Amino acid sequence: MTELTQYQQPNEVALPSIIQTAAKDMNGAMTVANGIVGTSFVPQHFRGKPEEAAAAILYGATLGFDPLTSLQQLYSIGGKPALYSRAMVAVVLSKGHRIWTVEDSPDSVTVAGQRKGSDNVEQITWTIERAKTAGYTSNKNYQRDPHAMLYARASGDVARRIAPDALLGLAYSAEELQLGEGEGTVSTQRVTADQFVKPDPAPTAETKGQDELRAAIQGDTGEAPSDAQLRKMFAVLKENGLEGRDEALGYVAETIGRPIESRNELTRQEVSKVLDSFTPAPEEN
Repeated sequence: MTELTQYQQPNEVALPSIIQTAAKDMNGAMTVANGIVGTSFVPQHFRGKPEEAAAAILYGATLGFDPLTSLQQLYSIGGKPALYSRAMVAVVLSKGHRIWTVEDSPDSVTVAGQRKGSDNVEQITWTIERAKTAGYTSNKNYQRDPHAMLYARASGDVARRIAPDALLGLAYSAEELQLGEGEGTVSTQRVTADQFVKPDPAPTAETKGQDELRAAIQGDTGEAPSDAQLRKMFAVLKENGLEGRDEALGYVAETIGRPIESRNELTRQEVSKVLDSFTPAPEEN
């Protein structure tokens, strides 16, 4: 009887460690989500939705993303997570695999990939004709930038083919869902070809850590800026009358020569370039 009484006590039943860890992580993710879902650095579909944001943060952590990167790159479509193809490529590269562009023309894009330690090379080609056959050409996202969508399909297909384990079995990219595949739809910003990762075909060292992963996602191999460097940049922008987010990002984009949507896209070298733009040139003797 004593043994039965002890067995029925709920407090004495130990939860599996994986559940305990998940509960702890969820509490942490909710704390972060509540702190940022009201900011302009979070995409509109996560604004005011801390539970959705926390789930994305948890899932992104399994892929190696920090919270803000998770919210920028992950989408929930019909209850299934989806990533932009450029993010898929970044994850695969961070695991030491290779992906490179073989052909890149207005009407055809060929992307190849090689799994680390394998001699086999996977190659995928998407052409305008193939897109027509698939029924993509009537989609407004395809019509806006067909070349970018061809690259997205080719690079996403290669990434999933050579390293499905690195991507945790993701079934779709956000671009595929934009074109009408999968379950449901996703509302996203325009994706341009310049935003995609285009690695050199020559072998590169395996990237490590969040800085390299974030840089790969943004298509730049530069080192990520420190928090102190970013604080200094925004302080200087404010001192020079650029207090609004749009004004500040507009000035930064003009200075570094490429469009950006958040400070997370900047490299250390680009932040230095912005700071240098406010430094008076030395007077000539």
